[in-house]
Order: sequence, then structure tokens, then C-alpha cells
Amino acid sequence: MSSSSGSLTEELQCSICLDVFTDPVSTPCGHNFCKTCLNEHWDNSQTCSCPYCKETLKHRPDLKINTTLRELIAHYKKIPEKKPEVLCDICEKRKLKALKLCLVCQSSYCETHLEPHLRVAHLKKHKLMDPVSNLEDYICQKHESPLDLFCRDDQTCVCLICSVRDHENHNTVPIEQESEEKKTELMKTQKYMQQMIQDRIKKIQHIKQPAEVRKGFYTELLEIDGGGAAESSRETGGRAD
Repeated sequence: MSSSSGSLTEELQCSICLDVFTDPVSTPCGHNFCKTCLNEHWDNSQTCSCPYCKETLKHRPDLKINTTLRELIAHYKKIPEKKPEVLCDICEKRKLKALKLCLVCQSSYCETHLEPHLRVAHLKKHKLMDPVSNLEDYICQKHESPLDLFCRDDQTCVCLICSVRDHENHNTVPIEQESEEKKTELMKTQKYMQQMIQDRIKKIQHIKQPAEVRKGFYTELLEIDGGGAAESSRETGGRAD
């Protein structure tokens, strides 16, 4: 994020848990905290004071959510974090934006310097991906090789050397295969959950319908009964006259 958004993060940060406010509340002295954090702090303190400025309060206030601050936080969380731009490792004078990252060479390339990987036979076999700033997450720190495989026994990403030395006889698959299968499973689960929600809605509607019918029936019955009572009253009155 930019420096301005970084300073905004600090402004929206609880000084107790050091995270963005959850259900923000304000003390009489004007400082903000998460409601849970402040209540826990006071529950564990002998005196009721502001955790930030240490001002002692005469009595423990009834904490109310700062709705303005909560809305600001909700808006802030919707702002997508800007990914850092990855530059070409080969450019010398003016570094251009990287187009691809080679996991074998462990270097990022702009369009010009990527050209050999698209033309030279042995370089075409290298694994290319979109450039990232956290290259270490995609490289085995032990063998400095790309994490090409996924070990299903240990549920971890491994390199080719790891699969031979440390994960022998384990069920390892290409990481792309594991990723696609996980996506498929997730989509099936999502579809199942959506269907289950729809079924629940139908059941609720089915339950509500008889209740509404019964309510209408009772209302009609009361109206009939009320009308009969009124008629009976008129007849009684007529006889009395």
C-alpha cells in the first residue's frame, strides 16, 4: 500500500491488539479501541483508566459502538491492496516492468529479456509464471529449486529433490494438478451449500404456508362468530322491545 494508506492503517488500529478496530468504541478522553479489547482490559484492571493516555475515569462508561468509525473501517477494508510492481532483473539503466518470472532461473523478465525463454529450446522447458515479489515462497529453501510438486501425505509443496530424498514413496502430484482438483472440490462444496440453502428456504416456505392458511381460517371463523354474535344481540334487543 502507499504511505498514505499505511498511515490510515495506523489511525484505524487498536493500541491494545494492534489490529484494525473491531466494533470500535471511544473513551470519554477521545481514544478509540475495540470494544472487546477495552472491556477485557478493564475487567483485568483495578482502576478504570484509558489504556492509551492513562487518564482515570470516575466510573466505567457504557460503551457504544462508534458507527462513523465502523463505517470508515468497512470502507477501508474494501480498498484492494496495491501489489508491488515487480521489475525486470536484467534491465540495467531503466528497469522495465517484469512480464514473467522464471522459477528455474529465479529471475523476472520484461518483454524484451523474456524473448530467449520463448525461442531457445532448452529455455522453453523452464517454468514461467506471473511475476511476484515473494519469490522465496515458490522456491525450496533447502535445495533452491522450484516447488513443482505437492505431497498429499504431508500436505505440503516440495521440489523434485525433496520428493526423491525426503518424500520417497509418498503420493506426490504436480502442483497444478493439486490446485485444479482443490478448485473442483471447492466448487462442488459451494454448489452443495447453495443447494442446501435453497432446500432450507423451500422448507421454511412450506412450513409458513399452512400457518398462513390456518391464520386465515381462524380470522374468517372469528369474523363469522363475531357476525353471529352481533346478529344474536340484535335479535335479543328486538325481543326486549
